[in-house]
Amino acid sequence: MISRRLVRIKTLQALYAAQQGGDSAKAQCRQGLLSSLMATYDVYVFLLELPHYLNEYLLSKQEIEVKKFYPDKEKIRRLGLLNNNSLAKSIYDNTLKHKRRYFMANWSEFDESFPAITDWLFLQDFTTDYCVFDAPVSALQQTFLQEFYRYLLGECEPFYLFMQEAYSAWDDDEYTLDRELEKMFAASPETITLGTPYSKDDDEVKMALTLFDLVVVNSENYEEYVRTVTENWDPGRIAIIDLLCLKLALAEFTSFPHVPLKVTINEYLDIVREYSTPNSGRFLNGVLDKLRVSLADSGVIVKSGRGLRDK
Repeated sequence: MISRRLVRIKTLQALYAAQQGGDSAKAQCRQGLLSSLMATYDVYVFLLELPHYLNEYLLSKQEIEVKKFYPDKEKIRRLGLLNNNSLAKSIYDNTLKHKRRYFMANWSEFDESFPAITDWLFLQDFTTDYCVFDAPVSALQQTFLQEFYRYLLGECEPFYLFMQEAYSAWDDDEYTLDRELEKMFAASPETITLGTPYSKDDDEVKMALTLFDLVVVNSENYEEYVRTVTENWDPGRIAIIDLLCLKLALAEFTSFPHVPLKVTINEYLDIVREYSTPNSGRFLNGVLDKLRVSLADSGVIVKSGRGLRDK
C-alpha cells in the first residue's frame, strides 16, 4: 500500500529531523520513521470508519425531524442516506478488528466537522442519484462509496482542512490513501477487504529503514562523491533538503540494484520541486546526471534485473 514515493518522502523527513537533532536523535528519528509508515495504514482505517459516524450523526438529525409536528418526509428520507448501505456497515465491522496504534484520533471527537461535510455531501449529484433508491443493491452501494471517497478527498474543502488539522502528514499521505481507496472500491463487492496492516517485513518498510541507515552511515562518503562532480563544492551552501536528496539518491544508486537510475532521479526531482527551493530541481538534476555517469564508469553503480531498465 505504501508507495515508493511516500517511502522516500518519509525517509527524507526522518533524516532532516535527525540532522537537526544531532547524533543523539538518530535512533529516535529512525523509530519515528517506522511509526510514520505504520500510521498511514491507521489513517486509512480511520477514513473507512467515517461513513459509520456520519450515519450516526444523520440519524440523530432524522430523529429530531421525525418528532416535529410537521415532519419533512423528504428530509427524513435523505437523512437515512447511509443507513441503507450494508457495504459501509460491513467495512466498519472490519475496521473494528484493527486496533489503531499510530493514529489514535476518533471521529466522535470531531463531530463538529460533520455539518460542513454533510452539507457538502447533499449537494453532490451522486448523492441525489443514490437517494432515489429505497433498497440499493450492492453494486449501487459500492458505486456510492467509491464516489463519496473520490470527491471527499478530491473536492471537499471542509474535509481537507479537517484532515490537515487532525493528521500532520496528511499532505504527504493523501495521494497514497486516495489511490488505495480507489483501488479498494474498484474490486467486486464480495471481495472488498481492508488489506493487512504494515509490518517491519514489508518491502517498502525495509526500503525506508535501509535508506535511513545508509545515509546515516555513509553521509561523508556520499558528500565525497558529490565533491568529485561539483565545482567549488561547499555542503554548507546547499539547501539541507537538496543535500539529503542527493544522499538518498546515491544510496539508491549504489545499494538498490533493482531500482532503475532514471526512476531514482525522477523521484527525487519531484520531491525537491515540492519540498525545497525553486532552483533545486535544476541543481539536483545536473549533479545526479553527472554522478550517474561517473559512478557507473567507475563500477560503483551496478544494476541488475529491473534496475537495468532505461539505463
